[in-house]
Amino acid sequence: MDKTPKDSLMVKQVSFIVVVRRIRTLGIAITVGIAAIYLMGLLVISDKVKEEMYILNLSSVILLAFSIPLIIAIRKILLKKVNLSNFQTTYFNAHIIPFAILDFTALFCISTNLFVNPNFVFATGGVIISIAAMIFLLPKEEFFEEIKTRG
Repeated sequence: MDKTPKDSLMVKQVSFIVVVRRIRTLGIAITVGIAAIYLMGLLVISDKVKEEMYILNLSSVILLAFSIPLIIAIRKILLKKVNLSNFQTTYFNAHIIPFAILDFTALFCISTNLFVNPNFVFATGGVIISIAAMIFLLPKEEFFEEIKTRG
């Protein structure tokens, strides 16, 4: 049985690299968006802290922190389904779904701690957690070697 050029391992590897770069670009764009919201929030942060709403500040940071293991688990489950024949969609989804969850929880934390009830420390912590998680979630080109063995 002849292999078409489209089935070649080298073509698949180049396609994989293109997918990785698209995902990285999207991850970087989301990270820049998170940082931009944070920086804009710093410009309008007020000193009108409502002590009775402190639980909202704390819960938003806890939600962000607890979402990280969930995001990692979702990504790990989705990455198990990736193989050479479906990597373009499955590998993309294995990153985009965690990116969306991280983006939601990060923006919730930042907006709660800068716009709803100002808390500079929690907002800064949320940004640091979010950026660190995004860096961890960015795709690696080396993953191609792993899926190559799956067939």
